[in-house]
Amino acid sequence: MFSKKFLLLLTFPTLIFAQEKMLSADFDGDNIRDKVYLDPDNGAVVYQLSSQKFKKVSSNQFEDSGEIFFDKTKNGFKVKLNQMRAGYAYQFRYEKETGKMRLIGMERYEFGPANNDGSGESSVNLLTNTYIGEWNYFDNNKIKLVKMPTIKKKMIFPKTYFDNLGNVLSTYIDKDVQYYLAEKKRLYKQ
Repeated sequence: MFSKKFLLLLTFPTLIFAQEKMLSADFDGDNIRDKVYLDPDNGAVVYQLSSQKFKKVSSNQFEDSGEIFFDKTKNGFKVKLNQMRAGYAYQFRYEKETGKMRLIGMERYEFGPANNDGSGESSVNLLTNTYIGEWNYFDNNKIKLVKMPTIKKKMIFPKTYFDNLGNVLSTYIDKDVQYYLAEKKRLYKQ
């Protein structure tokens, strides 16, 4: 009895870890389970839709420099990549007109260096072109971490799809950093 329980306890974390590398749910609205997963052979993220006869659609644009997880969303899925002190996520939704998974949002977070300067999180909704940033900066004069007021801006990207992400993440990060630095500079002048 003890050995069965012990074996189950040893196996349970492995089962949880394995499940996070694949998500099975209906993404295309036909009530048949589709899937998104990390291909163990080449490290690419792949999705397969029942409406597309489970044809593999892959994207090599995800940097495999951390842990990759998948979450089910209301109308699609989210690909989350966590690194040591930062991470980001892409959110996709099935677009009936094209039969593809469209990028509809991105998020990112950072813990910053030891003093947490630049720590916080942001997101962009690509359907409304709305950017929201919740960031902190370390004030060297006051010697404390200061929470910035919420940054809300327009951030516009062309329609982007899972199989052709290009440099959309790096563009988002560049704009995000520009907004953060401009707000930090403005706050330091006060």
